[in-house]
Formats: sequence, C-alpha cells, structure tokens
Amino acid sequence: MNKKCRRLLIASAGCLLTAAWLLLLCSQCSPLFPTNVWGDANCLLTVGRVMRSGGVLYRDIYEQKGPTLYLIHAIAAMIDGGSFFGVYVMEVLSLAAALFAAFKILRARLCMRGSLAGVVLLGAGLLVCTAFMQGDSAEEFCLPYLLGALYAMTACLAEDGTMRPRALFACGLAAGMVATIKYSILGLFVGLCLAEGVAALRAGGMQRALRSAGVFLSGMLLPIALWVVYFAENGAMGDFYTAYIYNNIFLYDAQEGLSAAAAAKAVLHYLADNALWVVPAALGVVCTALDRGMRGQARLGVLLAAACSVLAVCFLGRLWVYCPLVLGVFAVFGLRALLERFAVFMTARGRLWYRRGTLPACAALALALALFASPNAYLRGEKMENLAQHRLAQHIPAGASLLQYSHLDDGLYLAADTLPQQKYFVRLNVAYDDMRAELDRYAAEAIPEYVLVSWRPLPEQFDRYQLIAEDAGYDDEGRVNKALYLYRRK
Repeated sequence: MNKKCRRLLIASAGCLLTAAWLLLLCSQCSPLFPTNVWGDANCLLTVGRVMRSGGVLYRDIYEQKGPTLYLIHAIAAMIDGGSFFGVYVMEVLSLAAALFAAFKILRARLCMRGSLAGVVLLGAGLLVCTAFMQGDSAEEFCLPYLLGALYAMTACLAEDGTMRPRALFACGLAAGMVATIKYSILGLFVGLCLAEGVAALRAGGMQRALRSAGVFLSGMLLPIALWVVYFAENGAMGDFYTAYIYNNIFLYDAQEGLSAAAAAKAVLHYLADNALWVVPAALGVVCTALDRGMRGQARLGVLLAAACSVLAVCFLGRLWVYCPLVLGVFAVFGLRALLERFAVFMTARGRLWYRRGTLPACAALALALALFASPNAYLRGEKMENLAQHRLAQHIPAGASLLQYSHLDDGLYLAADTLPQQKYFVRLNVAYDDMRAELDRYAAEAIPEYVLVSWRPLPEQFDRYQLIAEDAGYDDEGRVNKALYLYRRK
C-alpha cells in the first residue's frame, strides 16, 4: 500500500470514528438515548417500517418528504425495526461520508493532522447546534451530497477552470439524491451550475455550456428515473406527484402575513442559535471571496453556491429550526482559513509542537461540546421506562391497531410495536383536505382500536372512544409539557 492510499485509509477511519462518537453523544437515535422523541424522526421511521413490511410509499402510507429519505429509513428498519439504532447506523455512515468530503476540501491547504482537526471541529459544530434538532432530519442526510459537490466543484474549477465531465456527472447524481430527499435544499447545486455555466461559456462558448448542462442533468435524472420506475410499477405515480410535488408546493403550511422585516428577524434568530458553524461559514465565504491564491472560477462557485443556498433555505419557503443545517457545509472554508493562518503563525515563531497538539486539542474541545453543550444532553442516559411513550404503550395489547389522530408521530407506533393500518397515520403540516377528512372518518367510524391525541383531547364528536390514559411528553425544546391522551374504542 502506497503512502497516499494509507493516508486516505487513515482519513476514512478517522471520519468514521469521529461521526460515530459525535452522534453517539449528540443524536437521540444513538444507543445512549432511550428513543428519539422528535415527531419528524418518528414519522420517518414509521414509514420506513411500513416499507420494510411491503407497503408502497405514498400509495399505502402518506408522508410528504422525498422517497430516498424513506428508503434510508426502510434500510434502518431492516437493521433494527424496534428502535432507532438502525437510524443511528445510517446517520454514522452519512456523516462519515460528509466529513470525508470536508477532509478533502481541507487537505488542499492543510497538513494531514490539521485536516483531521478541521473535520472534528466541523462535526462538532454541526451537531452541537439547534438546527441539528434531535437528530435524523432530511437536512442531515443531505450533508454528504452537498459537501461532496463542494469538493468536486472547487477542486475542478481551481485546477482546470471548468468541471470535468466525470465530476459534473457525480455532482448531478448528488443533486438527484438531494432532489429525492428534499428538493428545497437544491440551492447549492443551482449556484454550482451557474458557476460552471459561466466557466464553460468562457472556455468553449454555448456548445461547451450545453454539453456541461447535459452531463449534469444526466446524473441528476438517474435517481429520479429509478424512483419513477418504482412508482410506475406499483401504480403509485399519481400518489407520488400529489404527496411530494403538488402538496409541498401548493398546500404546505406557510408563514402567512409575515412581513419582510419579520422574516429577516426570524432568519437572524435561527442563525444566531447556530453560531458555532454560522461564524466559520460566514468567515469562509468572506475569505474565499478575498483569496487571491484561489482561481477566480472556484471563488465564484463558492460564492454563488452560498448565495443560492441561503436564498433557497431562508427565503423561498417556511423556515423551520432544522432548515439552516445545510448552510453549515460552508463552515469548512472558514475552518480551513483559521487553521491555515494558525499554522503560519505558529511556524513563524518556531513553535512546531502545534503539529502534534492541534488534533488532540480540537478533539478535546469537540468532546466537551458534545458532552455538555448538545441541546439533547438532557435525554442522554434516560431510561425508556420513564418516558410517556413507554407508559402509554403498556395500555395497548400486541397486535392492536393504533391511530395518531393529531400532530406528528409521537413515537407510540414504535413503542407499542405496531404499524399504521390506514394511509393517513398522522396529521402533517399540509392543508390537504383528503388527509383531514380521512382522519376524521377513521375516528368517527372507530376504525382503529386505539387513538392517540396530542396537546388537546379528542373532539367530543368522536364519542365511540373512551379516554384510558393521560401523560405528558417532551416537546421539541426538551420540556415535558406535551399533553398526550390515549383513547380506546368502546
């Protein structure tokens, strides 16, 4: 094994280990946590469990995110269908791939140890922030594709002035994966295409630009085409279009009546909550713009990718707490600039001990942040028996049917080891009349044996159920104030 391969193997192992221990401490999907109490994460795993059992996505069970995200959770359910451990495994693989792409970006300017130090800091910055939520978001699983595209773009534009066909195809493939996870995250790829278009026009005119566009689109359409075949074979093309395309564009709950000033204030609030990566990301974009040692096309690519990402994430749709996480990929450029200047500063003063000390110091800092600064630390080490999901599940016998009538999935499907029997299994954030009417019909006709309601009791009109248990669960901010009501059919 040559020196280069050995270094790549060490870097890969380092990224995998870093992802594993950071997620172990920060993600509620890890074995150190009793379960993930986030409604979004439970929705994803419930759909994955249904797919593992043979259900067809969108046709047999309704959720509004992209099919690749549910495939990830179907694989997780195959690993472990009774807990979030399978999701933790998928998280580790995803974050490790993202960190390896970040390592390649850092390695262009830094030594091996400095690059690994930057990887550890980037991982901690992304996971110890409010945008990470409880773990297991669509944004989290997009990180490897975004960082991989950033690496391919900056490497090619810096070396050749334009992107090579193989790199363009790979970036298109990454865009296709993101499009089938959550297409509102495609802003970075818009910036990438704009930068490549400008470079291609300068290098070979319109013909070269069209060829670049064709190569990119061929990669992007590949995963989309595979999903089209899946849905066509299962007679679910209409369900796919309605759930993932139409409803998300036209029926998704928006921040109505919010002024431009209020929207900007909300953006600033969310960014301030994620200062650990926002500051390096902003610094990275500025340093890239001013970096005369970097080819102009590469600098333009980073700036356009950042601008389009911010526009798409912050201003083109509803901004949730977890949405800004994808902007954290630009922190890699800020960390690279900081570590590069630190190395120059220490070398100029003859203090070469930093070469061996930087990585352990950064790892210690990341460990401290993960242990004590993670928003999820409150639940680490808690026993499942102490959670409302477990207590309520004791009232549901094996094999009984259950419906979460209101709110997102509060985790009772998983805790009671049951699967939804109806297509609409939760109330999502879409103004979809069919979903609301069907949920009301299920309850009015007393189709499921048990019904779980969050925050407020079941409406009195559904008098074929009786209340058998009340409890309180965690909300998204870690407070035990979510009222949970369990009903049984009379």
